[in-house]
Amino acid sequence: MPTCADASCVRWRPAFGGWGGGLRLNGTWYCSRPCAETAVRQGLESPPVVAESASALPPLRLGALLRHQGAVTPAQLEHGLAAQRESGLKLGAQLKALGFLSTDALVRGLAAQAGVSYLTTVDLSRVRQAPGGLSADMVRALGLLPFEADDRRLHVLCTAPIPKPALRALARLTGWAAEPYLVDDQLWERALDFYAPAGDGERSQSEVVHDVQVASAHVVQAAAAGRDATVRYAGCGGFVWARVEDKAHTQDVLVQAH
Repeated sequence: MPTCADASCVRWRPAFGGWGGGLRLNGTWYCSRPCAETAVRQGLESPPVVAESASALPPLRLGALLRHQGAVTPAQLEHGLAAQRESGLKLGAQLKALGFLSTDALVRGLAAQAGVSYLTTVDLSRVRQAPGGLSADMVRALGLLPFEADDRRLHVLCTAPIPKPALRALARLTGWAAEPYLVDDQLWERALDFYAPAGDGERSQSEVVHDVQVASAHVVQAAAAGRDATVRYAGCGGFVWARVEDKAHTQDVLVQAH
């Protein structure tokens, strides 16, 4: 029997009888549930962060883009900028409030600024039985709503600003290269109301928790089902994403970052 990988334990035999031969996480043996939870908690507290590739050029200013697209006139833009200094609103919201800019024109401008595609309407039936297997709670937390897939590319809806850390975490942990489509906030909420993940619920599950200790217990519980599991982590904005995989199951746990 190997020594437990927890440096504070180094037991030779399992401390938790219900586990029998203990548990292997990422090829390393742990004698008990508490020892495995300690290792998972360390992974959740210090996750790898997928770095963003350097951009060749800074994004254009939204006002300049909207004027170039003919969405607003120079006079309207000047008026909006002056009003924005008083209100503190984002420029797009300020121009909409003044009646100078439509929702569709704003989405088009924000998408051009971010260099992504956009949609002004969505067939909501496409988000029923959506690919990806993420729960509605995870979709809301990540800010990414899957609606279509082809090969290994997952098409997702999102709102501005583009949740780039979540996109990078999705690619790292699932292997899906995500292609974002920008939509306005109201369309996002309507799509989320219709959202239902496809797939076998017995094989793939996901959940959001708000405490690292609780999250580590959930990860270990999921890993214990297979006795020999892989756990990978990724930081994604205000959350840490852990994915547990064995031969029969996949479980995602999202926890608030500290």
